[in-house]
Amino acid sequence: MKEVFPKYYESFRCIADRCEDTCCAGWEIDIDDASYDAYMRVGGDLGARLRACIKTYGEMAGDDAEYEEVYEQHGFVLTDDMRCPFLDEHNLCDLYKELGEDALCEVCTNTPRNFLEYRVKGAGMIREISISASCPEAARLIYASGETMRFAEREADDESGLYDDVSDEEETETEEELGLFLRDVRDEAIRILQDRKHSLHERLRLFLMHADAVQEHINCWEAGKEDLPEKVSVGESGYDAPHCDREETIYRHFLIRMGTYSGLASIGPAWAERMELLAESFIGEADDESTENDENPGKSGYRDTYIKTTDDLDKYLTTNKRACEYEHLLVYYAFLLLNRSIDDYDYLGKAKLVVLSYLMNRDMDAAVFLKKGSMEKTDREENARIYAREVEHAEENLADLFEEILFERAYDKDALIAIL
Repeated sequence: MKEVFPKYYESFRCIADRCEDTCCAGWEIDIDDASYDAYMRVGGDLGARLRACIKTYGEMAGDDAEYEEVYEQHGFVLTDDMRCPFLDEHNLCDLYKELGEDALCEVCTNTPRNFLEYRVKGAGMIREISISASCPEAARLIYASGETMRFAEREADDESGLYDDVSDEEETETEEELGLFLRDVRDEAIRILQDRKHSLHERLRLFLMHADAVQEHINCWEAGKEDLPEKVSVGESGYDAPHCDREETIYRHFLIRMGTYSGLASIGPAWAERMELLAESFIGEADDESTENDENPGKSGYRDTYIKTTDDLDKYLTTNKRACEYEHLLVYYAFLLLNRSIDDYDYLGKAKLVVLSYLMNRDMDAAVFLKKGSMEKTDREENARIYAREVEHAEENLADLFEEILFERAYDKDALIAIL
């Protein structure tokens, strides 16, 4: 098996109690079957505590019975403030201290790492590894360098067993063919996002045009109309801004985007606070332009504030030689998301979420910039962390976003290009 990862991954180390956040609070913590069996054999006071702090999802009422079908059978009973019951006051793990690192369940061992495993024709199994921006230390690594983000490869033993039960050779060959195609087009998409000869929004327009062409090839291949090509290229036309009231279009899209993201299930108070700050900064309570005056600027006043603040933020980052931070964010999400279309063939939907993730991070940055008059790198890292916790770690939120991307006209490829 070959492992592929961003080079900064090699520098990642959990900083444990020195971290300003913790991976062990704010969401459910599932226990894999092997760890559950091991926990049931632990004796003494710790064993009794373990058994008292583990729940079985199928025994719970309501939606948790459905939860059992997708995730593990067991999980820890969280405290009232949504912390793991084995997380001490210093944000250290009692299980780790008492039983050692090998006692951690899979989710605790792997977090904040993300894994994607798939087959590639001619190359065998590929495991892609990224570290989630929801981790403060990972966020620092993502934005640490002004250089182009690079990736590395290494050979690793295939211990996952993910494909041990694959017996249909035709199915395996089909997946390998798609895997080869996705690997190559995703690499080309990242090259587009890192092409600094063009402005960031020029790159994003080309990125969406490329994703649309990729999706057309996947659709035709799935329907048996053509073989997957070795390469998908698009010209560099389409960079000119469309002829329309761009400020009004951009602001209208921001309002639609806010409606989408405000409707997500909130993962902790930080997300709700950011949504409130965005609303106060760029929407307010006015909903009738006829009420505009010096004291109450109405919608156009908030629109002008939004447009000016995002422009000023862009100038601020450029002046401070930090414009590459959004490039890093986009490449991070492109690497994380695009090849997950190996499962559902929805490459364009993943590409749109890459763009929306950038736009929402930029909006959150703009609200902080308006409030503070500056935008420190720590602010950028914090917003990336809040967004990642809200989106990457909540399957329900991801499902809601992909549904909106599918049906909301504002998220059509051409509509997104129009605001970039």
